[in-house]
Amino acid sequence: MWQCPQCGGSAEPDPEHSGVLRCMSCWDVWALPREPSCPGYRPRLITALRKLDEYRDLRR
Repeated sequence: MWQCPQCGGSAEPDPEHSGVLRCMSCWDVWALPREPSCPGYRPRLITALRKLDEYRDLRR
């Protein structure tokens, strides 16, 4: 069960829309944060940073 960021009341998943929560007290509606669409971005970033570090060593 979630808590409403506006009033602090209880929130439930909206049955008509996936990934959306609705507050049962003030009827505020908001979307849940979505997972990154590409789960492999971090390994590619680390590899790119490692290559930049190697390139920097070669230029010295």
